[in-house]
Amino acid sequence: MNPETWTTDDNTGNAPGEASQETRSAPPPRFGPVTSIILYLVGYLVVGLVITVFASILFAILIEAGLVEAPSIDLADAGMDTAKILELLGPLFFPLMIIVGIYSIAYTWGFVRLFDRRPFSSLGIGFVPGWRLDFGRGIGFAALLLAVVFLISLASGGIAVVGFQRPAPPDQALVPYLLLAIAALIAVGVYEELMFRGYILQRLNEKTGPLLAVIVSSLIFALLHVTNPGANFIGLVNTWLIGALLCSLYFRSRSLWLPIGFHFGWNFLLGFAYSLPVSGLPFHGILEVVELEPESRLAGGIYGPEGGFALLIGLALLAAWLVWKRTKPRRQ
Repeated sequence: MNPETWTTDDNTGNAPGEASQETRSAPPPRFGPVTSIILYLVGYLVVGLVITVFASILFAILIEAGLVEAPSIDLADAGMDTAKILELLGPLFFPLMIIVGIYSIAYTWGFVRLFDRRPFSSLGIGFVPGWRLDFGRGIGFAALLLAVVFLISLASGGIAVVGFQRPAPPDQALVPYLLLAIAALIAVGVYEELMFRGYILQRLNEKTGPLLAVIVSSLIFALLHVTNPGANFIGLVNTWLIGALLCSLYFRSRSLWLPIGFHFGWNFLLGFAYSLPVSGLPFHGILEVVELEPESRLAGGIYGPEGGFALLIGLALLAAWLVWKRTKPRRQ
C-alpha cells in the first residue's frame, strides 16, 4: 500500500500547507470517514461497556473479600431516571466524570493511532505555542455570551437573584470540592471536544466538506443530551446551535483549545457563577437564583438556559454581530 500524503492544520509548528515528516510518510486510514466514525462510536460504547462490566465484577469480588466497603447507594431504585441517578451519586459524580474523561481520551488516542494511523496531535489537541491563549479566549467568549443570556433571563422576569450562597454542598470542604469540580469540567470539555469537534467533525469534513460536517456532528452532539433531566425540543435546537458554534471555533483556530476553553468556561460559569442547571445537571453556585416562572420557556426550566429562548436570542444577537462585523464598510 502506497503511503498517502495528507496535511493537517494541527499547529505542529510547520509552515502553512507544509506537512511534517511523520505526516508525509503516514499510510492512509484503514477505513473511509463514514465507516470510521461509525466504528469509532460503536467501539466507544462497546469498549466502555466491557470495561464497566469487568470493573463491576472486580469491585464485587473485592467487596465480598472484605477488602473494600460496599457503597451506600442503590442505583437500581433510580431506574432510568437521570435526575435521581445524579442525586444518588452525590460525591461520586465529579470523580466519575474524570474517569469517563480519561477513558474517552485514551480510547480516541488508540483509535486514531490504530485505525486512522495518524498522530493524535492531528486532531488539534497538541500543547503547541498559543494553546493557553486559545483556551483563555474560549473561556472569555463563553463568559460574554453567558452574561448576555443571563441578563435576558433577568430582564424578562424569568429568574431573579435573591442573594449569595456557599458554592459547595454543606457536608463538603469548599476548596477540594471546587478543585475537583474544575478538574471534572475540564475533563468533560476536553473529551467532548476531542470526540465531536476533533474526531467526528474532522473526519466528516474530509468526506462532505465543512457545512455538512458541522450539521451532522452537531446533531449527534445534541442527540446525546436528550436523556438529560428536563431536555426539550428547544434544548435540542440550542445544543445543536452551540455545537455548530464550537465547530466554527475549531475551524477559526484549527485548534481544539479554543472550543475546549469555551466548553469549560460555559459549564463552569453557568453552574458555579450563575447557579443554573447545565444541560439539566444541577450545581452549587455562588448566586442564589430562583425561577419566577417555573418551567419558563425563556429561562429554560430545569434544563437551564440551554433549554430556553434566552439562549436562542443570545445566539441570534451573536450571529447578527458577526454578520455586521464581516460586512461593515472598512475605513479608507
